[in-house]
Amino acid sequence: MLLLTSRKCVLPLLGIVGLLPAQEASPGIPIDHQLTITKCGGCHQRDANGMMRRLSYIRTTPEVWEEAIKRMVRLNGLSLKPEEARPILKYLSANNGLAPEEAKPIFWEAEHRMFRDQSDKIPADALQHTCNYCHTIGRVLGQRRTKDDYEKLITMHLGLFPGSENTLRPRRPSGPRPEQPVVYSAPTGGNPAVVGAPPPAVPVRADGKTPAEAAVEYLSSAQPLLTPEWAAWKAAMKAPKLEGKWMLIGYQQGRGRVFGTVTVEPGASPDEFVTRTELEYANSRKTLTRTGKSIVYTGYSWRGRSTGPKGTSSDPGSEPAEWREALMVSRDGNSLEGRFFWGGYQEFGIDARLTRIGTQPMVAGGSAFSLLSPSTTELRIYGANLPADVKPADFDLGSGISVKRIISKTPSVVTAEVQVDAKLTPGVRDISINRITAERAFAVYDKLAYLKVTPDANMARLGGVVAPKQFAQFEAIGWSAGADGKPNTVDDVPVGPVAARWGIEEFLATPDDDDAKFVGAMNDLGLFTPNIEGPNPERRKQSNNFPTNNWGDVWISATYDSPGGNALKARSYLVVTIPVYVRYDQPEVGQ
Repeated sequence: MLLLTSRKCVLPLLGIVGLLPAQEASPGIPIDHQLTITKCGGCHQRDANGMMRRLSYIRTTPEVWEEAIKRMVRLNGLSLKPEEARPILKYLSANNGLAPEEAKPIFWEAEHRMFRDQSDKIPADALQHTCNYCHTIGRVLGQRRTKDDYEKLITMHLGLFPGSENTLRPRRPSGPRPEQPVVYSAPTGGNPAVVGAPPPAVPVRADGKTPAEAAVEYLSSAQPLLTPEWAAWKAAMKAPKLEGKWMLIGYQQGRGRVFGTVTVEPGASPDEFVTRTELEYANSRKTLTRTGKSIVYTGYSWRGRSTGPKGTSSDPGSEPAEWREALMVSRDGNSLEGRFFWGGYQEFGIDARLTRIGTQPMVAGGSAFSLLSPSTTELRIYGANLPADVKPADFDLGSGISVKRIISKTPSVVTAEVQVDAKLTPGVRDISINRITAERAFAVYDKLAYLKVTPDANMARLGGVVAPKQFAQFEAIGWSAGADGKPNTVDDVPVGPVAARWGIEEFLATPDDDDAKFVGAMNDLGLFTPNIEGPNPERRKQSNNFPTNNWGDVWISATYDSPGGNALKARSYLVVTIPVYVRYDQPEVGQ
């Protein structure tokens, strides 16, 4: 086995990993973990003050530190066993991590939510035209560095990815530009017109700075290495005390509300835990039981994996063999919030909130999103430590709604017969049992006014042969017009998902567009399954006579036949594209 030393470390370029003039005199973070020093110190030299080149001048998330360690193994000849990598990752995440206030705005990156590079999350144009070209913006905003280290990061990109020079430090042409020929355009039925001169090949900023210089200037100011938030959290950080039983409230798109419990037991070290999760989907009464392990990094950042029995369903959104977990632990240690996720692109997931179960009764919520006025129905109310002697009079669901009788009861679920009076004002109600309340637990409505499909735009990827498929889940959400009786106003009330009829309609973009025939299929739960990747001999586009892939863009339509006889319809835009064939991680190392 080779140890990492300055002689045996394979450097792709001088200067990439710190073989430059000494780090700037600005404050850094001392490294005092002996294993980290032993494994990393061959290239990242450590001075008398404990400062190590590069390492002392970076703070980031566990995921970015993990990728950095893997890159050292792949590119720089570092020899590292898994039992050595784990404590190094823990140490760097605790010693050079992010404060909860810094991590929360970009925690969706750790949760692997879709559309993780949306432009509305990019705080500066300097990042839109540099970092965000290749990275999700969450990856960028989850790092804190000195200005000198941001500049080294630019140098590393230029060395490892030469094509990035066109984006980061484009070369401006010298000398006079050649005269552009005059180009005319004559649209059908219009007069010829001179086409404007093309934009310069290299974007030129008014201040004369390169895109890389603008990005470094912004990041070093907005995301410095040392912040008051990190100083405060570093002083308060401690190993979380999470042992015990937790009430889980969740939601999975396409399957609705999820209730259950998570039992947390101590693991091999104070920041490791063993879990047992028991869930019930309120709509279908389907149950899942899973066991797993987790690590809490930096005193608050939960990462876990859990497994369950092999599922019998062919639906990829149901009964996953393994799912991953990313949760944030609250400051007081009594709640966690985040996402469980799975799938080839982590497109399936449960938004979850865990609350510590004590000795007092707790109400989680109800099985129904909404109750019709008037109606009489069964409502299951989930919670923990629910009273064994609970009576109808103990419930308070708001004026005009009463519990007529208790059908069944356990410490975690009470099933009640609920009567809803006529002519109730549409709105959102709470569920209370003896003054223990679940806020905004269900809606009351008299009729549906319109339908919305969520999300209003989505993306799927072909696959199933070489690469995995990326599925797309949709929901049809019914809306009541609210107290004013006018649809699309501020008092409208979401009634929740309805059982709609789903279809695929053509989004006309080219002559003889036929995407709807080839991109994939919808099921009755709103799940879009894309077609396989690769050329399809049955599909030949107008522009050529060769087989074409099954990509395209379509409308996803939902139709709901309301009880009043009116058909409500809505739709969402879907792009079906090719798989992601390039993977920057090694699956065998990612475990």
